[in-house]
Amino acid sequence: MTKFSIFQHPDLGHEAVKNGWSWPAFLLTWIWAFVKRLFLIGWFVLLLVMALSSIPSPEVWLVGNLIISIAMGAKGNELRAKRLRGFGYEEVATVEARTPDGALAVHLASQGDEGAVPPEGIVR
Repeated sequence: MTKFSIFQHPDLGHEAVKNGWSWPAFLLTWIWAFVKRLFLIGWFVLLLVMALSSIPSPEVWLVGNLIISIAMGAKGNELRAKRLRGFGYEEVATVEARTPDGALAVHLASQGDEGAVPPEGIVR
């Protein structure tokens, strides 16, 4: 099971952010950043990747892209959590689940929300 931080906004609802390493951020770098609405970071990473592609040395390109990927994988979820805090979300819980949707369901079920359906294998 994976730990997720649950963020709550008074008007926008809940978001679940995985704690730790992000494989999608590692593999998709700037695409992941745009999907998660981290636009400034997405543009920065895309420009770095484009700049690296203009360097004729394949070793520099490979090492540079590997460094970018590792940085995004290691810090991507932290950056997403920081963005949510900047938009007025408050971290309200940490739960263990297999997926972000499962984490939200576990959190809402623990709050007594009758509309929440716990994930398979979780019993109220």
